Parts: sequence; C-alpha cells; structure tokens
Amino acid sequence: MIFTQNAINTRKKLVADALSPALSDQDIVLVYAGSPIQKPGGHDQTYTFLPHPDYFWLTGSRRPFGVSAFSKKDGWIDFVLPISRDEKIWEGGNEQVIPGEDIKNFDGWLAKRTAAKTYLIGQFDLHRHLSKVAEEERMKVQELFNQVRRVKDHEEVKLIQNIALMANEGYKKIRNIIRPGLTERQIQIEYEAEVLRAGSEKFPYDSIMGTGTNSAVLHAIPTSRILKDGEHLLVDAGADVHDYCVDITRNFAVNGTFSSRQKMIYDLVLKAQEASIALCRPGVDWKDVHLASARVMAQGLVDLNVLKISAEEALDTNAIAVFFPHGVGHMVGLRVRDVGGPYNPNPKKYAGARLRVDMPLREGHLMTVEPGLYFIPALLDDEMTRNDFKDAINWSEVEKWKDFGGIRIEDDILVTKNGPENLTAVVEK
Repeated sequence: MIFTQNAINTRKKLVADALSPALSDQDIVLVYAGSPIQKPGGHDQTYTFLPHPDYFWLTGSRRPFGVSAFSKKDGWIDFVLPISRDEKIWEGGNEQVIPGEDIKNFDGWLAKRTAAKTYLIGQFDLHRHLSKVAEEERMKVQELFNQVRRVKDHEEVKLIQNIALMANEGYKKIRNIIRPGLTERQIQIEYEAEVLRAGSEKFPYDSIMGTGTNSAVLHAIPTSRILKDGEHLLVDAGADVHDYCVDITRNFAVNGTFSSRQKMIYDLVLKAQEASIALCRPGVDWKDVHLASARVMAQGLVDLNVLKISAEEALDTNAIAVFFPHGVGHMVGLRVRDVGGPYNPNPKKYAGARLRVDMPLREGHLMTVEPGLYFIPALLDDEMTRNDFKDAINWSEVEKWKDFGGIRIEDDILVTKNGPENLTAVVEK
C-alpha cells in the first residue's frame, strides 16, 4: 500500500472527529470506491479503474466496488472485493486487498441498520437510492469530509515531492533538446518518455505544449507545428503516481535565448507569480492571491501602453481578464483538480475571473500558483470585447502583440505555518 497504516488510521480518526458532531447515533456515512466503466462496444473491456479520490485517500485501497462505512456506534468498517480466481488467471492477482468484510456482505449489513439518515460520499451514482437526505444536507457532511482531506499530511507531501523529481527529469530532457525544426509533438514524446522512465505511472492531464500563437491556447494540444527560431514554447505538464500528481508550467526560448519582448513578458509573469506565492499563508483569502497577480500584470500592461487606464481600474472593470482570463490556480495533489472549495452554485468573479477556490487558506493546503499573460486572438478579435473595453485598452498597441502568444509560470505551493513552500522548485525556471 502506498501509505502506512498509521497514516490511514489517522485520516479515519480525523474524519470521524469532524463528522461525529453532525451525526446522530443511528446515522451512517458510506464512502464508495466506484466501479469500472465499460468501453463502448468493448464487451469485456473496461477503462483502467480509478478509485474515487475520497475513497482512496481514506482507505489506501485501489480496488473497485469497495465501501467504507462509518457510524458513531461502530466506527469504520471496510467492505472490500476479494481477488477472484479469474483475476488471478488473467491479471496475476497481485493487487493488495485491505483488511475488511467481503463486499457481498454489505447489503445484508446495511439492511440491519435502520439508519435515521444515510449520507453518501465518493462514487455513489449507482447507489443514490440509498440516500435518505436532501442533497443540500448531504453536501454539508461532504464539506466536513473535504475540510479534512484538503489538508495534506506528511506522507502525501513526501510523495508529491518525489513525483516532482520525476517531472523534473522530463523538463531537464526537453530543456536540452528544444531547438528550431522539432515539433510540439516531438517535445511531448521526449518529455513523457523521460518522466515514465523516472517512475511516473501515467500523466495527470494531457500534456500542454504550444509554440508561437499556440502558446496562447490555454489547453493547447501538442501538434505537428514546427518550432521556429525566435519563438518560445510553453510547456504545462506533470507526473502521476496513484493519482497523486504535480502540475507545472515552464517556458523555453526555441533558440535558447528569449527576445527582449519575451523576456519582458516572462519577467512580468514571474513577478506576478512571486507576489502571489508570498501571500500563500494561513488565513489569507485565495481571492487576494489571485488579485495580487492580476494587479502586477495590469501594471505591466499599463507600462507597455496596452492599457489606457490604471492597474486598479483594470481590475475593477475586468479589463485585465482580456489578458489574464483564468484564476491564478487551484488545489492540487490527489488528482490535478483536488478537493476544491466549498460548493457554491453562484461563484463570484474577481477581476473578471471565476476562481476554483474562494476561501481562506489553511496550513496544509496545496495550491497551484499559475499566473499567465496571453494575447489570445479569440478574445482580442471579439467584437464584444473590443466594444466593452474600447476606452480601457489601446487596441492599436495590441495589434503589435497579437502574434506573441502567451506565457504562464506554474508551481505547486504548500501553505505552512512558516510561509509558502514550493514543492516544484526543483524544476528550473
């Protein structure tokens, strides 16, 4: 198992302590692993099973169909799927099964419980009929669970640091081979092969690689586009072990040296990132981390004569979002989009961006900090954008930048009582 039993026991105790005040003695909480998904037309083929992160984090088990049940009276009981004879024949049967009751006994166990309320967590879609509470009430219990899971423990941090070393091998490899004449796709292949050699099991998301104007495509899929002398390449790629991952973005001059324009924008984005990272401390609102980057980049655009208004006006009017259209980051760790903030059906926008997290930071939170400054043709050529910001943006100056693309810099920052700790600092900028 990837985590020690002591770590698993501690997590279960922390969750039990968080849930118990909200539960009666009869209430039950069920955390589901989920089940494999059949490939369309695949008959007996399924996609690689990924346990729901809530279940995996709580139990350390990657087996399908598992359920971890909690009540104040009985504590935690794990129901697990034993390894079958067919699994041993076809797949080797080497997967570790955590101690617990056979899953075939779960229905009988549940039938004997006249629970006042049953709360479902994890991948429970096929079992929704068991829920005895309204979704709003279920979400309150889910949020209590999430508050515990958002905080990374020592074993999680150590694992993520090791995964960062794997990603670093990929970044070192491509740093040495990037040159005019290669394609985005060739760089992707070299990066991913090196990261797999270093121990990564897979990738947390499709690697993003864009050169030229493709670098302004936020989730650019690597193509056969050829890297040209004078361009820069944006690489947003990570590494993954058991769904734990890192999310990193770096930028490379194709010919080895940034042009004056590239260096100007790179230094501006780096300054924005440093301002936001400095705020990653317990008690700081995440929106203020975002606004710190937005403010620095807005001032930079004022200095470049791209904005005709002040930096603060650019934030107040959302003009900065034309060039910085996304939030400054998100929770990361177990999956590239980790737990996230409390459920909010009507999220606010800050400086024109809707944030994935809108809450105060706590010690143990792990956040990406990834400001980016882009010249995106789809935004810059949009008639509504031009009309909305006709008095805020110097559009004749923007024309000089439309072929630039974009630059984003991203690291994974752990919030600690002593200040921010960059878990991906090993990857050279």
